[in-house]
Amino acid sequence: MDRTNHMAKADMSPEALQALFSEINYQLRESRKAVLQRYAVGSEAELLAKIRHASVAEHPAYELYLSALILEQTRMQIRAEMLSQLTHAPESEIPSISVHWGLKEKLQSHYALRLAEPVRLAQDALMFSFDTGLSVEVRYFSAQEYSIMWRWRDAELRIDTAPTHPDCTTFPRHLHGEDGTLVLAVATSADTDCWPNLSGLLDLLLQDPLLKTLGAAPASTRHAATDGVASFND
Repeated sequence: MDRTNHMAKADMSPEALQALFSEINYQLRESRKAVLQRYAVGSEAELLAKIRHASVAEHPAYELYLSALILEQTRMQIRAEMLSQLTHAPESEIPSISVHWGLKEKLQSHYALRLAEPVRLAQDALMFSFDTGLSVEVRYFSAQEYSIMWRWRDAELRIDTAPTHPDCTTFPRHLHGEDGTLVLAVATSADTDCWPNLSGLLDLLLQDPLLKTLGAAPASTRHAATDGVASFND
């Protein structure tokens, strides 16, 4: 769901503008409800509790947990945009709520010469690919909660912060490696701002998509990841 062009909105009547945003808000709200209903929960907190207590499989439940949070975050951003347009507030006064909207702009600018196609902003994820054949799917709600999945050739890997491996020394961050083994999430940092964390990982992946040169150690002798890497669309 790409950001609506500000010039187009400026040409719309207040009634048409409000109707447009009402429709978008409805779509986002219903999408969030559908995500939560899949696990028979009424809130993101309830779903996270199920994930933490292993009542549901870690994946794709954690990605869907993030999706629900991101959908609500996007809905709040849309609401702020609508209010700014109706009150004719300057763009500089619009609060930055959506992590994905900010990341999309930075990705497009910073990696302009390496992207194979424009970054796609779905309702709940950022999806993009590079000239190396690397494709990436990101769900980034905050510095503490995210899931970054990537594919290169036949391999699929993921770094996420699902709170499911407490004995991992980088808990909750962990990497699901090429062979499904759980290893330390050495390619990202705890509580680092979203953009430097994501761009730092992407810079590594453009050189070493399987993170072979990092020599990541097993996260634990007790755990091995067996979940498949999920893929979602808007």
